[in-house]
Amino acid sequence: MQYEGLIDNYLNGNLSINERKRLENWVMKNPEHLKIFKKRVRSHSFVIPMNFDSDKAFEKFYTKLQLKKRQRRRRFRIISIAASLTVLIALGFLYQKSEIIIAKKNSLSSTKQANESLKHIQITLPDGSQQLIDKKSTMSLTTEIGEVVANRTDNVLTFGDAKRGSADTSITRIDIPYGEKFKLKLSDGTLVWLNSGTSLKFPQTFGLKAKTRTVEVIGEAYFEVAKDREKPFIVHSPSVDIKVLGTRFNITSYPNDSKAETTLMEGEVNVYKSSEEKNPLKLRPNQQAVFSKTEKSLKINKVLASDFNSWIDNILIVDGLSFLELKKKLERRYNVTIVCEIETLLNNRYRGKFEDESLAETLKTIALSSDFDFEIKGKQVRIFDKKN
Repeated sequence: MQYEGLIDNYLNGNLSINERKRLENWVMKNPEHLKIFKKRVRSHSFVIPMNFDSDKAFEKFYTKLQLKKRQRRRRFRIISIAASLTVLIALGFLYQKSEIIIAKKNSLSSTKQANESLKHIQITLPDGSQQLIDKKSTMSLTTEIGEVVANRTDNVLTFGDAKRGSADTSITRIDIPYGEKFKLKLSDGTLVWLNSGTSLKFPQTFGLKAKTRTVEVIGEAYFEVAKDREKPFIVHSPSVDIKVLGTRFNITSYPNDSKAETTLMEGEVNVYKSSEEKNPLKLRPNQQAVFSKTEKSLKINKVLASDFNSWIDNILIVDGLSFLELKKKLERRYNVTIVCEIETLLNNRYRGKFEDESLAETLKTIALSSDFDFEIKGKQVRIFDKKN
């Protein structure tokens, strides 16, 4: 096929401007073409070292990712081109400039949260003791005096017991490092999925006499709240608070993001600015409350809610994100720091979907339209202009 040569030239960095345009048009023309392109990117990744450093931990992550992909291919048959590719990675093809985030060049290397320095999931118990969580093992969490505070079964860490009369309402904190996710169950039966770089504070048990069930989150979390009409469930975050009785919703509230988003999958929630419970926004399913940190305002958008909790299945859906927003998501997803030397990329917005692609494969796909080069050294990623 004539386009195989173009793909090879692209992967080897030898594509001319005219050839790039031909390849871009060909990939966008047919979902089958996109499938061929992604397959070639992946096969190319097995042959070359992808500029990876000898950082053993990162190499181990990459190897594990590739193994997971091969196992998944054996387990599942491809559903259909239309379903698996859809508009997928029409990613990187410019979204018209609107509400572009302007930033100085030296601000492109973002300042991450404290969770960046974490290497393992960490629990801080009420007695001040800290423990690291091994996701692969079945375990119990105990205090320094041997009291069991949580049990781990079926990849879920379960805290407390709502039926205990002498319930311990002291606060526990869990911190998730970049590149990791975690699932836990609170004492009332509420399930919580925590995304990379997220911290959650919650009581060991909510207490029989408590009037509310209150937790605090910084980062991104998906909640399936157990119903209790007598005790509303309240989520505090740095930007917004959420009040519910029983429902499913996702909240994203990272400190270095320009906005906080609350997306409702099922039920009904009230969203209001932190500590300002008056005049809350009432969300229905497939609605999203967006809080702008610069304008200090809340508004409602209509969305496809399932796109916003797809991360729990390791799927990254991108719909109109600026380069800076996409960059932050990639940093959290792959546990890397990305430094961009091309200021004009700030004017780009992107659409698409990634599932089990490695970081290098993801960047290769984005670079098809944005025309940049990159190098990966351990956990440091540099994006630069090929012409320089």
